Amino acid sequence: MRVVAKTIYIALITFSIVFFLSCENSADDIQTELSIQQKVEQLKSGQWLLKDFEDRVMHTYKDGKQFTYYGTNNVFPDEAIPGTQTYTIEGDRLTFDYNFGNIITFDVKVSCDNNIIEFYKDGELNKTLYRRNSNYKDCL
Repeated sequence: MRVVAKTIYIALITFSIVFFLSCENSADDIQTELSIQQKVEQLKSGQWLLKDFEDRVMHTYKDGKQFTYYGTNNVFPDEAIPGTQTYTIEGDRLTFDYNFGNIITFDVKVSCDNNIIEFYKDGELNKTLYRRNSNYKDCL
């Protein structure tokens, strides 16, 4: 009887370990599985604050263009500054035309319940945006 009980106990322990180890997907892992089209939809769905300039620089995205707003103390005007940067989807990456031959292609990572978007150029973090009026600070 002890052998059977010990075997059942070991089986339960093994099953528990395998079960819990297979459930390691975090929210960030799920977000990185978004398609580039879904990531662009996230960009288009909000106002985005530039990291380290959150109270002064904001971007919006619409019709393949990035619009920039400059503000003071987190107060932004209704109208963007003149000039835009166009963006296009190329494969699973986002390409921006910053004008005058300055074209940069980024890998895009969305995290923190779609409240943080990071742009990577050649594997290095280039720019981080925070969704305005969100709880992004809870993820930092």
